[in-house]
Amino acid sequence: MQYAYHKKFFHGLYLFLVLVIGCLLWDSPVSLALVPLLVITAGTQSCFYLHFVDFARIHARFVEQRLNKVLGKDTLIGSEIEDLYFYPIDAPKIGGFVPSAPLRFFSFFTLHWTLLWLGLAAFALWRLLPMMGPCGHHYLILLGIWGGLNFIYLAWFFYKARDRHAMASYLKKSS
Repeated sequence: MQYAYHKKFFHGLYLFLVLVIGCLLWDSPVSLALVPLLVITAGTQSCFYLHFVDFARIHARFVEQRLNKVLGKDTLIGSEIEDLYFYPIDAPKIGGFVPSAPLRFFSFFTLHWTLLWLGLAAFALWRLLPMMGPCGHHYLILLGIWGGLNFIYLAWFFYKARDRHAMASYLKKSS
């Protein structure tokens, strides 16, 4: 399950990157105006796939625990290793960034892509705003609102982790 979600995640990243680079190379006002919107959408889409990766990890942990219980020993430890290697599945996070473990590679990877996307959006805006004149101010406000709303929702969603807690509670009841 995780492989399929990771594959979708990276294909999505590459698709958005090709779209953004294409818009930057086209260099028309419309294509440049699309870049920040594509960046926001790429971030939200990446979080969507991460949500499914977390689902797969929680489900795998549940299956491992049940099998270990039947076996009478901790034979299957994949979920524990994933917690150590990637990020603790139960830790609050914002997308793939874990504030309690900011130096983990997963957090760095998330910051890397976030800064890359923001840099591409800033470059597009740098090229676009002189073409827009006074209208550019309104465009920036709309972008700020849309980007802010997406960030606030994703931060709230991943930090609260209600779906993750509901699923863990359901799996605990069914065991």
